Amino acid sequence: MKKLLIISLLLFETKAFSQIYIGEKCTISFFSETVMENIDATNSVTRPVFNNETGVFAVQARQTSFIFKSSFMQEHYNENYVESEKYPFATFKGKIKETIDYKKEGTYNITMEGTLDMHGVSLPRSILGTIIIKAGTIIMDSKFDVKVADYKIKVPSLYVEKIAEVIQVTFHAEMIPMKKQN
Repeated sequence: MKKLLIISLLLFETKAFSQIYIGEKCTISFFSETVMENIDATNSVTRPVFNNETGVFAVQARQTSFIFKSSFMQEHYNENYVESEKYPFATFKGKIKETIDYKKEGTYNITMEGTLDMHGVSLPRSILGTIIIKAGTIIMDSKFDVKVADYKIKVPSLYVEKIAEVIQVTFHAEMIPMKKQN
């Protein structure tokens, strides 16, 4: 349902000559590094949406779709930290600041300004990344940090040495034009 809402928002902002792109391949991963333990997880089922005319971009990741090396870690992540039953999604909706000619192949540095909503907290974010335009595909890459405390994610004192205060998030998406419905 929320995926339809995101697509509808992007389509609503569409102009006559714009193209909507959908993530064909997408991975969102995060990494927590501490002296005691490293924790990483990857979500490969998310499908971002991008409007090349307006520069509006949206992605919604289901928290339970992050896969950990250990099922124990995955259970604790969903039950104790992100509370995925109460807050099932992390969502980012933003807009690329730079003007890009999407008909011209190349690599472009971008700044995405928007809102990251996670664990019931919405905060403005400015995220740096790159776009590669090649053979009709748009590839987006970004790395950014998320402070656990900013999103009111509580880490029990027993685990405070095992979970970093700042989590590194890596985003990669290969997006193709959405097929128009007849």
